[in-house]
Amino acid sequence: MSTPVSPTRSRLMEQHVDARRRRDAAAFGTDEYQQACEEIARIEVAIAAAEEPGVEPTAAPAWATVHV
Repeated sequence: MSTPVSPTRSRLMEQHVDARRRRDAAAFGTDEYQQACEEIARIEVAIAAAEEPGVEPTAAPAWATVHV
């Protein structure tokens, strides 16, 4: 089983534009409007995660080392 490849930022932005169009075309308060809003939120979180700099793992502090 292959690992899914995360979408690129440009692809996420395309999806964001599409979802905004669907939201703008839907009547406020309808299921379609709500679904588009939720999709926009998921896409925005994915964009933020993609832009987040990687965090280097740190070593455990000396006091946290278990001696057996």
